[in-house]
Amino acid sequence: MYFQLLGTLRVQHDGRRVDLGGLRQQRLLVMLLLDADRVVSADRLLEAMWDDEPPVTARRQLHNAVAALRRSFGAAKHIVVKDGPGYRITVTAQDVDAHRFTTMVAAASAAAATGRTEVAVELLEAALALWDGPALSGLNSPVFEIVAARFEENRLSAAERLFGLRLDGGDAAAVVPQLGELVSRHPLREETRKLLMLALHRCGRTADALNTYEQGRRLLRDELGVDPGASLRGLYERILRDDLPRRAPATAAETAPGGRSFLPYDTAHFTGRADELRFLTGCRPAGTALSILAIDGMAGVGKTTLAVRLAHQLAHGFPEAHLFVDLHGHTAGQEPLEPGAALERLLLDFGLAPAQIPRDTGQRAARWRAEVAERRVLVVLDNALDAGQVRPLLPGTGKAQVIITSRRRLAGLDGVTSRSLDVFPARDAAALFTRVAGADRTAHRPDAVAEVAALCGHLPLAVGIAAWRFHNRPAWSLEDLVFRLRDPAGRLAELRLGDRSVASQFEVSYRNLSPGQRRLLRVLGCTAHPGEEFDAGTAALLLDQPVPEAERLLEELFDAHLLRQRAAGRYHFHDLVQEHARTKADDPDREDGLLTKIGRTTLPAVTKVECRLS
Repeated sequence: MYFQLLGTLRVQHDGRRVDLGGLRQQRLLVMLLLDADRVVSADRLLEAMWDDEPPVTARRQLHNAVAALRRSFGAAKHIVVKDGPGYRITVTAQDVDAHRFTTMVAAASAAAATGRTEVAVELLEAALALWDGPALSGLNSPVFEIVAARFEENRLSAAERLFGLRLDGGDAAAVVPQLGELVSRHPLREETRKLLMLALHRCGRTADALNTYEQGRRLLRDELGVDPGASLRGLYERILRDDLPRRAPATAAETAPGGRSFLPYDTAHFTGRADELRFLTGCRPAGTALSILAIDGMAGVGKTTLAVRLAHQLAHGFPEAHLFVDLHGHTAGQEPLEPGAALERLLLDFGLAPAQIPRDTGQRAARWRAEVAERRVLVVLDNALDAGQVRPLLPGTGKAQVIITSRRRLAGLDGVTSRSLDVFPARDAAALFTRVAGADRTAHRPDAVAEVAALCGHLPLAVGIAAWRFHNRPAWSLEDLVFRLRDPAGRLAELRLGDRSVASQFEVSYRNLSPGQRRLLRVLGCTAHPGEEFDAGTAALLLDQPVPEAERLLEELFDAHLLRQRAAGRYHFHDLVQEHARTKADDPDREDGLLTKIGRTTLPAVTKVECRLS
């Protein structure tokens, strides 16, 4: 069987199209195919099938939908199997066009990196030919809109790599019409506009190239209120000075670097963080020292978003490769990536063939350092668990730039320049909500917008989810959203959209704690009033432990960004973290016998009897 996701959902079996039945079966199939041959939990399937609002009979209907899907496959019905907590579809990457696309693009990058440009061009053209319209057409749902947007980003990136390679091969005249069409469909995409300018200049159409820049500059200013990025401005200035060869192949700095730019897209909804960007962009050390920038902060505070924006701003200074690896240090349902596996990913993306990569982790680290020595490479190591996971991945010379994100402070990493992110100021949180939800529905009620942002704790993830939910529900008023968020007991349930939720992000942080850390978090969550401060003496009283041990646990929770500080030795919760901690008091999987009925008295009045661990 062959499954098509890159366009309208289609299934071919023995040359005939399979009738998949209703929308629920289609959504069910797509969720299984996105994680081909891996277990997809029943909860995730239910979310996708009912847009986060499943009926009480949802699990029975899920079983019925699976049975109907199997019947539609006829003799191949056995490929959908029940597996543990969910279901799995036993197909290979070659059976699904979206997975074939990813494989072919990766192979093209490897071919380009080893100088096999013609092979890379053929692979990219074949990969793009798999598309038959917008991905997942007809499956209107927040879950699939997010996936489709990611697919579309990958498609555009592949097209840009293809045009960059063709420009390098002297094919400027042939790609101008295609690039012009792509720019007209995606006018705010700077890399595409840059390639069109370069192609026009090489065809002797310098005036058209400069006009293309000016059109983009006005559009960015009118639509987003920003100026073109440094890379696009730099190309404009070089064309203006006639400082580029007109028909020679482009240099590495003028196009996507060797086809090896793996940075995620820079979101158009980026808000605030001007001070952080200014600080981080100005921190490159002098001499031969490796530049390591680390961004840490609590779950949902926007670490990856900031790292990606920073990487795009710095990218022009590192023309040989832009690499990005998610280390899955805090990813629901996934184990942290072992250093050996991360090194394999880096070496593959850098252009090595699988046969060239050593099996031993230490040898892989040595090969990685040798490959990037004296090379101007940008490396983003996202979602790190701790310093130990990151240390083997660091280049050995000062010409590279490393950006790391983590929920923990990476105090054990020598030579790192760190910046801890806090939640947004009230003004930026309101601006993010307005930008996502739409000014037409928010401009008349700044007070309600400010209240929504405050109820979200000014946490960027929470504000963004609330804004998207409001945007996707035109029947809601801002008062409706405020009413839903005012109930502390149900607030975390409201801050959920598709496979993204504030609670699930906090849950990953919680599960990565030691038993002692979890115990203290639960006790404090049940006893502290919102915003109330506490110290090591209070924690020692609650745990019936010595003060030094309680202080150690508090400091560890602080380093994990699950507690905050206004003054030395005084700790408090973020409101949403405390709400999540309070829900864990009745956690059936807890290791201890924490009493579940803890009074809502202030901390100084709490007695050992009220919160004693049994």
